[in-house]
Amino acid sequence: MSHFAKYVSSLAVFGEERRHEVRWLFDSLINSLVIAERNADVCRVNSAASSLRHAKNLLRFLNRCMADLPDQKLVTHLDEFFAMLDRSIDQSIQLPISEDLEELRLLVSELQRGWDMLLAPTTSAPDAAPSSHQLLAR
Repeated sequence: MSHFAKYVSSLAVFGEERRHEVRWLFDSLINSLVIAERNADVCRVNSAASSLRHAKNLLRFLNRCMADLPDQKLVTHLDEFFAMLDRSIDQSIQLPISEDLEELRLLVSELQRGWDMLLAPTTSAPDAAPSSHQLLAR
């Protein structure tokens, strides 16, 4: 078995074991950011801060969940990304600004799409996997 095949196989095993947990964490994190954004829009600073503290906890769980990915370089990049998001959330807890929260939410949504794309070829049946043409069209 080639190195690439082993790599894809290890991602498939990891992805299948954690698929539901990671999906729930992403969805919950994005939901908390949406709620914080709505609260910031109407100047409910305490409510926005509460939602952001919840988002921060979910972010830590998501980071821990991905910490044992079989690709150490990817783990390092994710750690850096999560640290940046953590700092941004800390700043937003002090002064929640709707536009900043929207940007955080969009970054997390993009990470979720990237995660789904990374695992799509490994956890889907061959007929259900997107073709290269479909992937390029996205």
